[in-house]
Amino acid sequence: MNKFSVFSLASLVIFILLFFTMLSGVSFGKLGRLLIFSMFLFPLLGAFFGLKAQKGVLKWLLIILNVIAVCVIGYLLLLGLSIGER
Repeated sequence: MNKFSVFSLASLVIFILLFFTMLSGVSFGKLGRLLIFSMFLFPLLGAFFGLKAQKGVLKWLLIILNVIAVCVIGYLLLLGLSIGER
């Protein structure tokens, strides 16, 4: 594992921790928008670092997991803004 794989994995773990914190109902007050922005930013950074990682299965696994995380938070944002479903 090189440093880009570690950064990608760390950003994915940070996203998962923030996601479960959000699901548990913890109130962040005025920092809620910053939390949502960071939940969208960390998987994007993880996918970027995953692209720069060394070749192998771990590289593509990290890229796929980070892209799935971006899709999940994007879908939740769409649902939260009443755009996702009718």
